[in-house]
Amino acid sequence: MRDTTEATRRVIGAFVPRPSTLRRRSDRIEVGARWVLLVLGLMLLPVFLTIGSSVTARLTPQIATQQAERHQVTAVVLAPPENDTGARPNAESYGFRAPVGWTAADGTRRVVVTHVPSDTRRGDTRTLWVDRADRPTVAPMTPAYPAGQGILTTLFLVVLDLVVSLQLLAALRWVLDRARLRAWERAWRRFTGPDHESRR
Repeated sequence: MRDTTEATRRVIGAFVPRPSTLRRRSDRIEVGARWVLLVLGLMLLPVFLTIGSSVTARLTPQIATQQAERHQVTAVVLAPPENDTGARPNAESYGFRAPVGWTAADGTRRVVVTHVPSDTRRGDTRTLWVDRADRPTVAPMTPAYPAGQGILTTLFLVVLDLVVSLQLLAALRWVLDRARLRAWERAWRRFTGPDHESRR
């Protein structure tokens, strides 16, 4: 609880520092930059939400189309699998490929080479997704996929905005720190004379 309270105070202090006569112009610039980036991020949030919603809207109509055009077939493994990656064999490994065959809707025999587990044997069956032309394809989108992609797109943009803002603040802090050090050096030399170096 104490750590949470301290962290909250630090966040608040980063945007609303306590009044102090020791506060420098560079400190006010740094606080102002934080506020500018915060307000800009809040202004961009509706834009990010709109982009995420557009991604969802663009993908949603494709669900019915893909589900209508794609169907599953049961294919039979025609030969033992071969390792095409050099990976160590194990039952879960899909670095193995084997020819599989099935009968298409028009009655013709189709054969493709596909990834299979390493413990697959000749004669085993595999379920494949194919399109209307009985060509292997990926599974159709689920009803939840468009919404998930929209949420991921929005989160990506929010995180990207946060990362860019932090990088800009870090760059500004670096520039201001250099200016502060030069100001300190000038003040030190005025106090001690030009023959003494500051001990930072």
